[in-house]
Amino acid sequence: MRPMLVFPMLMAMAAVPAMAVPAANLNLQRDAIIAEAAAIRPETLAFDRASNAVRRGGGTTTTTTSVDRWTGKGWTLVSVGGKRPTREQRRAYARAADAMPVPGYHRVALLLAAATLSRTDDAGRTIWQIPVLPAGTVVTDSGDISSHLKAEARVARRGDRAWIDQVTLRERTSFKMNMLIRVVAFFQTLSFEIGPDGTPRQLAQASESTGTMFGFSGGETAVVTFTYR
Repeated sequence: MRPMLVFPMLMAMAAVPAMAVPAANLNLQRDAIIAEAAAIRPETLAFDRASNAVRRGGGTTTTTTSVDRWTGKGWTLVSVGGKRPTREQRRAYARAADAMPVPGYHRVALLLAAATLSRTDDAGRTIWQIPVLPAGTVVTDSGDISSHLKAEARVARRGDRAWIDQVTLRERTSFKMNMLIRVVAFFQTLSFEIGPDGTPRQLAQASESTGTMFGFSGGETAVVTFTYR
């Protein structure tokens, strides 16, 4: 049930009027954040992505670790379980990589453009709410599950600078994947930071999902970290 993307899922909260920033300024702020994210091109990024996933179900627990690399031009599978990948693993990875969105802060533009409401949290930060994710936001090995999810994007500020430092995603309702798995709960958090060059970049992604298959319950917990090159 682990999403291959970008985004990597959500917290539904009642809308609370934003207090700290006037509505007109909020919209200008959102437009500026979208413009900055949209200007980031995946071909300018280069990073290693380390993934650790624990799957539970049918009385068994399976742990999978892997490292892959985005060079700005394409994907490479670096290791699986701490070992050099086999030929079969590389072939399977290559087939999946063609449909794999490149994760990163640039994808915030697509997400934030679908925000319809905002609220202010207890710390006074603006939270943008996305009731339904745009198509292509979250893609798994069994297809696009974006329409089943909702999200919130948290605004961070440093002086006059504003950016998104956290996105949380969650299921809108239970849904099926590949006609076999019913996902009951899905929660994912994406974390972003300002890089040395002043450009926001993705730092980590953590997700947890639970569901059923053939009447058996199970789930997966996954953590992904990014190391830039």
